[in-house]
Amino acid sequence: MRYFNTTGPCRAADHYMLPPEQRLPDLLPLVQQKLYFVVHAARQTGKSTAVIAAAHRLRGLGIPAVYASLEECQGFGDIEAAEALWLDALKEAGDLQLRPEQKPPLTAAVLSGTVGRRLHTWLRAWSESLYPAPLVLLLDEADVVRGAVLVNLLRQLRAGFTQRPQHFPASVGLIGMRDLRDYLTESKDGSPVSPGSPFNIKSASLTMRNFTAQEVGELVAQHTADTGQRFTEQAAERAYWWTAGQPFLVNALARFCVMELVTDPAIPVEAHHIDAAKERLIEARTTHLDSLAERLKEERVARIVQPVLLGDTPFGVPYEHDDFQYVLDLGLIRHSAAGAAPANPLYREVLARQLSYRLQMAAPTPTWRWRRSDGGLDFPALVDAFLRWWQENEQAITAHGNKQYPEALPHLAFMAFLQRVVNGGGAVAREYAAGRGALDLVVTYAGERFVVELKRVFRGGKGMDKVKREGIAQLAGYLDTLGEQKGWLIIFDQRASQTSWRQRLWQEEATRDGRRILLRGA
Repeated sequence: MRYFNTTGPCRAADHYMLPPEQRLPDLLPLVQQKLYFVVHAARQTGKSTAVIAAAHRLRGLGIPAVYASLEECQGFGDIEAAEALWLDALKEAGDLQLRPEQKPPLTAAVLSGTVGRRLHTWLRAWSESLYPAPLVLLLDEADVVRGAVLVNLLRQLRAGFTQRPQHFPASVGLIGMRDLRDYLTESKDGSPVSPGSPFNIKSASLTMRNFTAQEVGELVAQHTADTGQRFTEQAAERAYWWTAGQPFLVNALARFCVMELVTDPAIPVEAHHIDAAKERLIEARTTHLDSLAERLKEERVARIVQPVLLGDTPFGVPYEHDDFQYVLDLGLIRHSAAGAAPANPLYREVLARQLSYRLQMAAPTPTWRWRRSDGGLDFPALVDAFLRWWQENEQAITAHGNKQYPEALPHLAFMAFLQRVVNGGGAVAREYAAGRGALDLVVTYAGERFVVELKRVFRGGKGMDKVKREGIAQLAGYLDTLGEQKGWLIIFDQRASQTSWRQRLWQEEATRDGRRILLRGA
């Protein structure tokens, strides 16, 4: 029985999968033109699956194409050791994938040759043994090779470029998470590598797009064909909405639904099951999401994610900087009409909840009267309790909180407090992107919705009066969109000169376009 795959490359015999070539249509033409190229995309978007399928198709056309992974080279800074691993990986892959008369030559003799040139010598011998058939190499996990070792690898490939196809591979593809220019940074002596060297023979950089909404429907329809269990149209649409078609996330949501939430094939998977699967996925902290969480600790990632989380103006995000392209390549963010934004709604939840997780665990167990007698949420009491907790713990949170995101700590603290209270009985939806000017929250609890907008005043930024005016206008517009009549505007005062809690803790009320706005200072 086939299943939704979330680990490793997909296999048609075992997994529900879409034709991988349709998301990477330019790869085969580049091979046919005997060109060298790069394929890059975020983790678990289907790169390996597509490239393995391309190699299989090429072999079916009579072209000796070898797919090999360089993953075992990660962490090796010694060219001699890394070069031996390259040779072993290619030899093993060639032995497994090619016909007997096409198999690569033995490597033992070449290992006694000149270090830093042994790969070139061996590839020449292999290519000559195959000619006139053109040798094609597809090297996955190429971005784990770094520094001087990477430079040597690329220089050996470039050295044979003009000798192809008789004396060197006709086409070489480097596959990884990032484009070549992003991880080709320094040579062994620390000198920057010039932009055109040592791989200026690259003809193109390809990337993998996500699934379309139609393709998500086609994927889940395969499960229906195999088992009879139907995904409703609304469920497929919801899966696409949460994931923006990110292949791992689509498969993970579908897998949670059919393996845990709706195990009876006679019961269709509906949109609310997809929502429940989203929560299961976040709480499960899968390897994929954990790896993204680790990335959030990197300074260069925080430099981009923090202004996105705070809703800073587009000028707060260094779009021209390599760090922005790095975070884009990681698949954490995307371009939106408002500016940089989380790559999809599910990542929007993951980023905010991961960054506030430690604070959530530190927040107190609710002991105050936070639930009304009718079972609803006493939101004014919740806000009052948070402000007391924030006043008592701000210094400790600032000293021990997430130090990569100092400006976002108040926002993270409120989200952590909120999540602690509503966990299990409600839900928190978040809206944020660079250029929004705020972080918007919608709390759903016992059939009610509570709308909150978080803003900040900081040294060198807009004054309090202007922040209030803008916040009232923004929140009124947001309430109008949601069809709600009341909302909360909480403004954190982060000006260094503003130290008195008497000044910081204030409350006001305003009306805008018939909407009631409750303002609180923090």
